[in-house]
Amino acid sequence: MRYGFVIWRSSLRIRGVHSSRIRLNKLRTFTQKFSSMSEEKKETSSKESVEMETLMEGKATILYEKANTVFYNKVQEFNRDLSTAVINEFAKVYRQEKFEKETAKAKRRAERLTKENKEKGIDKVVEPEKVSIPGLRVLEALSATGLRSIRYWKEIEEGLVDTIVVNDLDEKAVETIERNLKYNGCPLDKTIPNMGDACEVMYANRALSRRSVEEGKGFDVIDLDPYGSAAEFLDGAVQAVRDGGLLCVTCTDKAVLCGKNSETCFGKYGSLSLRHPYCHEMAVRIVLRAIENSANRYKRYITPVLSMSIDFYVRMFVRVRTSPINVKASASKTALVYQSLGCDAFYLQPYGVIDYSRKNPKYKHSSGPPCNTTCEFTNSRLKVAGPIWSGKMHEVDFVQRVLKHVEANPKKYTTERRILGQLRVCETEIETPLYYTHKSLAHLFHTSVNIIKLRSAIINAGYRVSQSHADPSAIKTDASPMVIMEIMAAIVARDPEQGKAKRGPDSAAGKIIAVTTKSGTELKVNFSQAKGSEGLHQAFFPNPEENWGPKSRATGGKRKTMTEKEKSLQNQGKRKKSGKPENKQTDENVKI
Repeated sequence: MRYGFVIWRSSLRIRGVHSSRIRLNKLRTFTQKFSSMSEEKKETSSKESVEMETLMEGKATILYEKANTVFYNKVQEFNRDLSTAVINEFAKVYRQEKFEKETAKAKRRAERLTKENKEKGIDKVVEPEKVSIPGLRVLEALSATGLRSIRYWKEIEEGLVDTIVVNDLDEKAVETIERNLKYNGCPLDKTIPNMGDACEVMYANRALSRRSVEEGKGFDVIDLDPYGSAAEFLDGAVQAVRDGGLLCVTCTDKAVLCGKNSETCFGKYGSLSLRHPYCHEMAVRIVLRAIENSANRYKRYITPVLSMSIDFYVRMFVRVRTSPINVKASASKTALVYQSLGCDAFYLQPYGVIDYSRKNPKYKHSSGPPCNTTCEFTNSRLKVAGPIWSGKMHEVDFVQRVLKHVEANPKKYTTERRILGQLRVCETEIETPLYYTHKSLAHLFHTSVNIIKLRSAIINAGYRVSQSHADPSAIKTDASPMVIMEIMAAIVARDPEQGKAKRGPDSAAGKIIAVTTKSGTELKVNFSQAKGSEGLHQAFFPNPEENWGPKSRATGGKRKTMTEKEKSLQNQGKRKKSGKPENKQTDENVKI
């Protein structure tokens, strides 16, 4: 039996209205239901409390059943820490922007009324009205336990958040949400539990017009953290977030985004993924492009403030704004990827370009392709992947704000060291899409590569280079593939005996060295240490415990949730049980 939470009826219009009358009705309903609980329910509740365990994270303490039927993922503590810090700083920026906008409006209104009084012969100066900006209206669309919303309410600075709608479709999850909200002392008229389909809640709160926002519809922040892909929620989210609001998106189907079953990725996100060393950044850019594409349908566009590939998921924080003119620039921030099958060379083909030579920008088709039909180094075929988002993934000013906030609150976040490390990399990360890795280049040329010397050579050649938050071995640069290959050929020339046997004329490395020798660019490779080449931030740490990864899907009490150890034991000998060959390595099937 359900009790202790309210199903939002369409007749009450609770999803879109912030009416005080409805809030009073909600409080009255809660009071009545809890006061009229029978002794049988109380006994059941006390029995359940025996089976409950507590878990602390940040300032929140949640109650959960030992059977773990409601989804909780300890691995995502970093995600929740980072999200709390980001929303805290976004609330300040958003409030300041709205305050300045409303103040300017009040000033213009006062000047207009003063002018009208003067025309009427009334000597009265109208003073601008005082402007008051309410806190954020937040939607956590897929809450599960309510932990994230509780942390937002208790840890984000007081006054920055007005209401949080804590939504989930599962009845048992909503019971858990309400129990946790009460246990943490969160006011139920401000942190509102709701059982409903996330898409329906967002479609009922579309904030595409000023009138709908004035009616109380829409959210300033929408947090999507589903189990798997967030693709099905993007269309509703870009409509329900208010102009200038923040959309927080997590996708945990990283295997698909990183090249496994690329046709599935195309079905979900409209892009073909590719398995390559840069696939983790490409995963982020695929989702960003999907969000932008959804927003463009409603004359909206996105500005990513922080976008990251973390562990087994990607996490994006983007601002959604309404501007038909800026939507026209979307084609210039979308590109296809051409990847050589014989080496690490890749090329980007933008969909469009913007001509700024005239007074008004002109939006044009781009010219292409950016390369030949085959690889210029190995003469191998090229794979086409994407389209991907080719614009900026981070807003440096905002990243610096979050950095200062975390540094100023050293004991607030458990994962502080990792947050600081990742943010410092994002702060210095150049906007050029994708990257090489020194491990992959070393493997390609069969030689050892010193990452500092490689970075120095690129900088000394006049190009930019940086780390990537997605891979500790990344070489992120705006240098062309020819420059990278010439530098690698020069590294090989410094120690030609190392790996010489594997660099025959028909090998990829041999072909690349032959091409770079005949290129005629006469690039003077300088390996002396350049300024900025050594600036490597510690952003990657070992997993804190074993089985550190995605957990099982929430069962809602329908079946027993297995532990990671039980799942591992169940999957042992899986191929043998199914009658499939085990792919054992023997002398007969090893190719020499």
